[in-house]
Amino acid sequence: MILLWFFTVVAVFGLPIMGEELEEDAASPPVPPTFAKVGGNVEIKLPQVAKYRRIITNQDNPALNGPQIYRVCNGKNKKTCGFWENAQTRKKIPSGTTTYNKNKKALIIKKLKKSDFGYYTTRVHTTGLQIFRTVQESPASGK
Repeated sequence: MILLWFFTVVAVFGLPIMGEELEEDAASPPVPPTFAKVGGNVEIKLPQVAKYRRIITNQDNPALNGPQIYRVCNGKNKKTCGFWENAQTRKKIPSGTTTYNKNKKALIIKKLKKSDFGYYTTRVHTTGLQIFRTVQESPASGK
């Protein structure tokens, strides 16, 4: 089961997650995880791209686990944008309201749900670099 998950991650993202955040400059220190509460808001610093991906694990509902994709709306993709979907089944995943703020250069998720905690990533097409960010539930919010 673990190998299946690993191969799914490699197939979707191209590279395995090593537990450290990848940065544009290899010499820079890893980015610490972002902590947030269920029902709160979070800003995830990522470059502007057409698709964002995330991997969700340790959910109470196993159907929510695994790779997910978010497509940014551009006027031509109204039916397939603006929501998180399972990368394999293409089913919508419950999530907080997700948008991209160009001024802050951040993916914004409002009214976080339990299904929003995990690894967020995107590939910068000009450099081929993959950037990872982690969003974890704040220890203060508990269960």
